Amino acid sequence: MNKKSTLYKTLKYALSLKRPHKSITNIDFTNWIATTCPREVWDKSFIDACGNLHVDYRTESRHRTLFVSHVDTVHKVEGKNNITMTATKWSACGAPLGADDGAGIALLMHMMHEGVNGYYIFTQGEEVGGIGAKYVAKNYPELLAEFDRAVAFDRRGIDSVITHQGWSRCCSDVFAQDLSDALNVSMALMYSPDDSGVYTDTAEFVDIIPECTNISVGYDREHSEFESLDLVHFQALADRVIHMDWDLLPTSRDPKIRESKWDQSDYAYGGYTYNWDKTTDNSFSYGKDMMSYKECFMADVQDALLDAQVGMCDFLLELMAEAVYPEDVDMAIKMIDRSRITDEWISEALARAWVEDPDTLLIDLFDSVYAYV
Repeated sequence: MNKKSTLYKTLKYALSLKRPHKSITNIDFTNWIATTCPREVWDKSFIDACGNLHVDYRTESRHRTLFVSHVDTVHKVEGKNNITMTATKWSACGAPLGADDGAGIALLMHMMHEGVNGYYIFTQGEEVGGIGAKYVAKNYPELLAEFDRAVAFDRRGIDSVITHQGWSRCCSDVFAQDLSDALNVSMALMYSPDDSGVYTDTAEFVDIIPECTNISVGYDREHSEFESLDLVHFQALADRVIHMDWDLLPTSRDPKIRESKWDQSDYAYGGYTYNWDKTTDNSFSYGKDMMSYKECFMADVQDALLDAQVGMCDFLLELMAEAVYPEDVDMAIKMIDRSRITDEWISEALARAWVEDPDTLLIDLFDSVYAYV
């Protein structure tokens, strides 16, 4: 494949297919990626038992960067996806576009064909709980220990270098700022550290790899029929990532130390500022005098599901919509098919609410009652 055409041929092909986890379409597309990689890495590529495609494109010991994108899409059925393309924006007709994470797949293919050294993993099952990444973390810890940084291209918007996924830190502020600065050498880009990440595959590697992040690739309103991809940003990012020396980025975070988002002197929740170090009327001791922020949120989700059991679904709908589309909650609520919120659905959700990350659960629940898939 011609280097100049790799980016958009991959992107167009990826977005033209609905690829739910374990579907034949998804398996075939993974095999297509494997055979479309540069020929010089064919003998250094393999598909593991979970279906993840590994491509080792390292030529020196100093190449300690892992690049990640996921192959599956959020679609519930497989097959052809009809897309509309203009010079500045791509979208789909009546279904999610699949730029989450077709855009990331295209960028990784582009980087390989342009000679960017590193280790590449195209993962399976990210949309259903990071199945492929969990498998890699469990079965290839020695491999992951060879990297100083893991970079996913799987974030909405145009300006995020993610420092936290859920409530936990995944990369240091120093790393995120240096990566932002390196990207912003292109005057068309305006990245900055962002602590509002939810979840992608690199979250599974934080106990082994020091710096794990996720970068905005230009899609918006993912998981909905309104999803679109900003081609201007996407092209600018594609132009920049092939000219960076990724191995010059700093390594600052210690993966043995887990830092939560609320591990700071002041944290705001529910209109109150809690201060760990000062004795004030509204201060408390973390983990002793009241629940942590995450535990409070988990309790909110559980309460919302209990309300739904007796027919009061408004709070639950708001939480699901906020988790997926915080920029337009009302629009997201309109995309929920309330008829799918059955007694059985609520009971299963309640059982999960006691053990699962609340944000991840809410996103999964939204996907299961999304009206347009």
